[in-house]
Amino acid sequence: MSITATDLYADGPAAGAKAKILLIHFDGAIDAGGAGRMAIGQMLRSLHNERVATFDADALMDYRSHRPVVTVDNWVASPEMVMPETVVDLVVDDMGNPILVLHGAEPDAHWESFTTAISSICERAGVEITFSLHGVPSGVPHTRPTPVHVQATDASLLPSGGRITNHMQFPSPLSTFIQIRLGQRGIGGLALLGAVPYYMADTGYPAASSALLTSFAKFADLSLPVGDLEQGAAQDQENIEKLVEGNPEVSHTVLALEEHFDAWTGGNGAIPLPGMGEPPAVSGEDKAPKDIGDVIEAYLAQVSRAQDAESKTVRSPSLAQEEQVPSKPDTIEDVLARIEARRNGQGPGPSRPRHRA
Repeated sequence: MSITATDLYADGPAAGAKAKILLIHFDGAIDAGGAGRMAIGQMLRSLHNERVATFDADALMDYRSHRPVVTVDNWVASPEMVMPETVVDLVVDDMGNPILVLHGAEPDAHWESFTTAISSICERAGVEITFSLHGVPSGVPHTRPTPVHVQATDASLLPSGGRITNHMQFPSPLSTFIQIRLGQRGIGGLALLGAVPYYMADTGYPAASSALLTSFAKFADLSLPVGDLEQGAAQDQENIEKLVEGNPEVSHTVLALEEHFDAWTGGNGAIPLPGMGEPPAVSGEDKAPKDIGDVIEAYLAQVSRAQDAESKTVRSPSLAQEEQVPSKPDTIEDVLARIEARRNGQGPGPSRPRHRA
């Protein structure tokens, strides 16, 4: 049975609302440090929003990659399952400007039909431009402002100055796929890419979320709430400094990243993302500094070997059940607590790193 675009979604109470901007972010796509996810979450928590459309998960999702979450209480499974959801919401900024926000789980199937459905919603709403938000791991230090790069469907949309010549090929996330298709239909698109330190890619990094939301507001002339993200970024800065203190090797690596960052930017904020150029030539020990990720990974590899040995033992039923529960991303506080426990001989060290796509 063929699926048409209109079969893929049901209208919500705000269906037919007008908005010139479509903002896109999918969970599970390119998003180091959860930068885009936290920015969208901040908007939905802080601004008035209404549902425009809800998409049919059964038609779009592979449940093996987006498994419904089940709650078991005293060995009884609750009939209420948390299903993967992809929606369009109407969000109104602090000045009353409407924005369509497409967010939720990234569909696994029928991308062309899904994009046709999005195009129909955009046409009905009068959308003129799209934005997407992404965090991208990069060789930047946490002690410097987060650079935000801009990728566009048309060169005329790119800001002038500060560009780095590059050529890249990568598997497309659905947000980029949609922006390219809509660009072919006359709706331009901008992808905002926040540079996240490699060593913060697998945990929440509010500094990048704040930078993305600020850049989006500037490009789209919107009034958006960034205060909570800025506060979280300041708290993270203090916690990361605690992590770096007392570790000369990590401190040396951060210093080298700072020197490279400052050499690249030259005061204009242009720092390359992976694949966007080679770092400036330097001499001496810092010519090929050991990445902070190497420092962390060396320790994690040792812990992983110990955990592999433990996993060969028979697991108890309670442990098997425990592993069914989705785990939260590590926070800086989690990392600090594990390191402190390891130093005091109270635990085996951190768990294996969790990599988000």
